[in-house]
Amino acid sequence: MPHGRGFGKGCRGGRRKMFFLESCVLVLLHQAPSYGYALMEDLRQFGFPPEQMDISILYRALRDLEDMGFVSSNWSDESYGPQRRVYTITPDGEAILAEWMEDLRQRRREIEALEAAYLSVKQKAQSDLSS
Repeated sequence: MPHGRGFGKGCRGGRRKMFFLESCVLVLLHQAPSYGYALMEDLRQFGFPPEQMDISILYRALRDLEDMGFVSSNWSDESYGPQRRVYTITPDGEAILAEWMEDLRQRRREIEALEAAYLSVKQKAQSDLSS
């Protein structure tokens, strides 16, 4: 598995990865209410392959988000099979998601500035070598 992507079984997560997972879950719930296994599949677009992720990690993130008041859940009886717990983003979840997205945009600007500084030094060094 590529470094920094997803949660492999037995992989050490850390708070940064959990924050990323929670952010992705909030984005998905911002798009539409959903249930655990559907979220698991939808997380693929963010680099969390379902076959490499333990569902218990997702449910832990959902419980944490619910405990923080960012997500609410209810049992749905709309399916023909067993009842499913459907998760919905709350107004507090919408507000924190907007805040997190701004923080991520700021972090991206900082990373781009760091990368630009690195590349300028690297290009200068290569230019000096070829002179």
